[in-house]
Amino acid sequence: MNQAAPSQRPVIPQVRYHPSIQMAGSGTTAGATRRPQTRTQPKIVQKNQNSNRTIPAGAHGPPDNDPGPTAEQASSKQGQRFRPGAARHLQTRTESRVVQKNQDSSRTCPCLNGGQVPKRDLGSPEDKAPPTPDQVPLEPRAELDRNLLQQVEVLTRGQSTNRAWFNWRKNRITASVAHRIAHSRFVNGKSKAPPLSYLAAITGEGPKVQTRAMTWGIEKEAEVVRRYQTLKSAALGRPVQVLECGLFIDGQRPWLAASPDGIVVDKRSGRRLLCLEVKCPYKHRHQSVEDACRDDPAFCLQLLDGDTPGQSLHLSSLSHLSSVSPVQAPVYALKKSHSYFTQIQVQLAVTGLSRADLVVFTLVETAIVPVTFDPDLWEETVSKLEVFYKEAVLPHLRQKMQQNADAGPEL
Repeated sequence: MNQAAPSQRPVIPQVRYHPSIQMAGSGTTAGATRRPQTRTQPKIVQKNQNSNRTIPAGAHGPPDNDPGPTAEQASSKQGQRFRPGAARHLQTRTESRVVQKNQDSSRTCPCLNGGQVPKRDLGSPEDKAPPTPDQVPLEPRAELDRNLLQQVEVLTRGQSTNRAWFNWRKNRITASVAHRIAHSRFVNGKSKAPPLSYLAAITGEGPKVQTRAMTWGIEKEAEVVRRYQTLKSAALGRPVQVLECGLFIDGQRPWLAASPDGIVVDKRSGRRLLCLEVKCPYKHRHQSVEDACRDDPAFCLQLLDGDTPGQSLHLSSLSHLSSVSPVQAPVYALKKSHSYFTQIQVQLAVTGLSRADLVVFTLVETAIVPVTFDPDLWEETVSKLEVFYKEAVLPHLRQKMQQNADAGPEL
């Protein structure tokens, strides 16, 4: 008589928050707590197809779609300017998530051969294993299941320290290259040949570059995130938390993705408030942000008139947050012509959030600059990105697939 096989116990790993989030006083990551209940929110699709944005119900809690009083508070703190100082660590909670055994697949995306791919529904028992990139269609108008998008975001946390993040970014237009593509001669009808360097960046064939400026930004990011949490919490009068995130893929455009530096949530309710993007300009590391605005015409920020609504808060000392008082200070804005603006627009589009904070850090000053979603600019931008994907990336991928088929297996 055959005995019944014992049931498998799910592996429950610790879900990682942003690397800068640590237990107060210990410097160690918080332990796992009870598994949260999941909630699903309806998909919001805007009228114009070019500006459709799926609002993902991610593991970080519901998005802040209704501005409400708290959103008004967040948006009123424009161009915040702060001087550096000691930032205390915040105690955080960790959540548990079941990650089941990965499943290998050798299937080729049918869209490369012109095939139609139905929407994947991961609610069925056979789809319990984490997905792999080759299971997901890259067809320009394919719709992806919400559960799939959530799984990918979780699987790719850690970003550049996680191999899965590189695998899922491959063959997708990501936020970091969107500005160059949208302003290329190819998509604007001035050249018939797409830039090979852009194709290489998308397909993962380009060289791996690590400059001193990039290293500087990586080294400072955790410190900047901790400082941002302290400053933003003080400015809003309630605690916020920056959660680590992975790769967000657009629900209607599987070829489009973004990886913000974090998702800002209300620490008490868990409500998602903002995307977070951190920049540490190496060139201006010894300058104040204000001086960088005045001295460098190519700098990402510009100084606004002092009478602009929504004045900054100036923190003269981070060691004494109770003494915070608003004073007249420069108000910064991100230039809409800058690549960072396009990058953040992609992040907002794929996450479903409407606001972001750009943190610009130097050794002299930390500036927090609000950025809002611009639907008109996005409609224009995403249409150009889609042209590049359809007319440059997909033909390139089909050509590579044909070359591999012609070469045949190695003997």
